[in-house]
This record gives sequence, C-alpha cells and structure tokens, in this order.
Amino acid sequence: MLKVGVTGTIGSGKTTVCHIFERLHIPVYYSDREAKKQYEYQDVKAKLSVVFGDRIFTENNAVDTKKLAQLVFNDVALLRQLNAIVHPLVEDDFEQWSKSYRNYSYVLFESAVLYSCRLTHLFDKIIVVDAPFELIIRRVMQRDAISAEAVCRRIKMQLPENQENTHPDYIITNDGEHLLIPQIIDIHKDLDREK
Repeated sequence: MLKVGVTGTIGSGKTTVCHIFERLHIPVYYSDREAKKQYEYQDVKAKLSVVFGDRIFTENNAVDTKKLAQLVFNDVALLRQLNAIVHPLVEDDFEQWSKSYRNYSYVLFESAVLYSCRLTHLFDKIIVVDAPFELIIRRVMQRDAISAEAVCRRIKMQLPENQENTHPDYIITNDGEHLLIPQIIDIHKDLDREK
C-alpha cells in the first residue's frame, strides 16, 4: 500500500479533490479534522495551556479553534509551537489508521502543510492541488467570511520557506477550466498500477 500526501494552500480545492478520490473508493485521512480531535484530550489541552494560556478555552474547557486559528495565523512562532504539539500525534494516528487499509493499493493524507512542516518524507508520492491565487482568495473569503488580508496571512503561513524543495509527483489544476475528474482518474490509474 502506498501512502500519498495531498497538499496545496487553503482554498486550492484539496478537499474537493479528496472527495472525488473517495468516490473511487480510496480512503482519505483529513489531517486538519483529525488534528482537532486531539484537542479533546486532557494532556493535549495541558500542553496547549502552557503555550497559549486560558485564552483559547471556552467556558466548558473546550479548545476554541477559531480563537486558536486567529492567534497562530498571526504569529509564526505560535504556529510552530502548536505544530510541535499536534503533528506527532497526527502522524501516529495516521500510521494506526493506515493499518486498517493495508489491502488498498493506496491511501491519501490531506494536509495544507506537507511542505512547510517537512512532512513529505512520510509519503511515497505527493499530489499538489493548484489554483490561481485570485481564485483562492475569493474562495476562502466567501467560505470563511474573512478579509483578503487574513487569507493572504494564512497562505503565507502554509507555504514552505524554500520553494526549491517542492517536487510533487502529480499536480492537479483546479482553476475552474480544467476538468478535475479526468486528472484524478489518470493519477488513480497510475497509483493503482504502482501498488
């Protein structure tokens, strides 16, 4: 079984692409969703409290993910500290999750930060979902009801420091003009052959 990373900036269309792969019966691990589940554990909350204090917790002692996002997308040092807490847990969870799908030719791991957090070594292949910058800005502003400046800050945090080290195996163009399904089917056939 191959482990395949799917990445691209916020608003590039990673989730849409992954939903199409799921229609082809390919298991997808959504790292952001799974990372948020880690916030429910008391030991993780304790570590977050050391870094962020009580300001990220609701009255019910749950992590306020919107407040946490506001903080980390405005402070690269805080983002690194958050990643240092959560990413090892997500990596371990993905390893355990993958074992359930050993009989599949490949599984997908969806994440915006494969390059910026140097996670590519965990995968046999990398797919980048790419879209024009202006389209990304419009999509995220509409979806998250945030300003263009806030979208740009988030994108900047997700980009790798050194673009030269980003060599994906596949690029899916999600610009509203190129059809997604034929691109995905070509990649699916290729990955299915490699198992």
